[in-house]
Amino acid sequence: MSANALKDAVLALAEPAVEAEGLAVWGLEILESGRMAIRLFVDMPEPAGQQDGQDGGQDDSQDGVGDLALDDAGDGGLAQISATVDQCERISRQLALALDMEDLVDRAYTLEVSSPGFNRIFFSLDQMRPYVGDMVEARMHEAWAPEGQTPRRVWKGVLEAVDGESFTLAPARVDGEGQIVREDAQAAAIPFGRVRRASRIHIFIRPQKPGKGAKPGKARKSPAKEVR
Repeated sequence: MSANALKDAVLALAEPAVEAEGLAVWGLEILESGRMAIRLFVDMPEPAGQQDGQDGGQDDSQDGVGDLALDDAGDGGLAQISATVDQCERISRQLALALDMEDLVDRAYTLEVSSPGFNRIFFSLDQMRPYVGDMVEARMHEAWAPEGQTPRRVWKGVLEAVDGESFTLAPARVDGEGQIVREDAQAAAIPFGRVRRASRIHIFIRPQKPGKGAKPGKARKSPAKEVR
């Protein structure tokens, strides 16, 4: 069975179990070097208002596993915004049973089911749209660059736009303080078909050290001035 055929077959088995949990398949990754690894990523269904990228990619609240947040009603209740560990475990058990019954994999393998997490992999251009403004890493099948630029195997930068068959990165890096530093280089429109793996770069902001203020103690008296 070809790699693409295996992916399609695994997805067909996984989708009913995922949908039964009220979740959606984010993507599937099959790694065949050494012991085969089947990695299924599941997430909350995307709200209709976010499908065109209105969020701008600045809200990190949907990342992680088992995240909860105050619901929109404002009544103090908690609303689920990510797949929970229990949900992932139930999906994993059902998918493992289905794979064994269908006998799709002819060698030893490991099965992992999880949320996409902070540094989520993008399996399509549509998935990238809500993250415009975030840092993204794109690993190419081979070194590539637009005409007039130096070819790179890895592009890192701020995601500026997502178009029909490509996305635009403005080359940048993250410094030690968690700040984005733009490179002196032109933005590149990268064809998604040339990309081996594209993923979001989550930025951890380093907390500022408290300033050195005056030590607590008795206030020093100012020298008195004699008024004549």
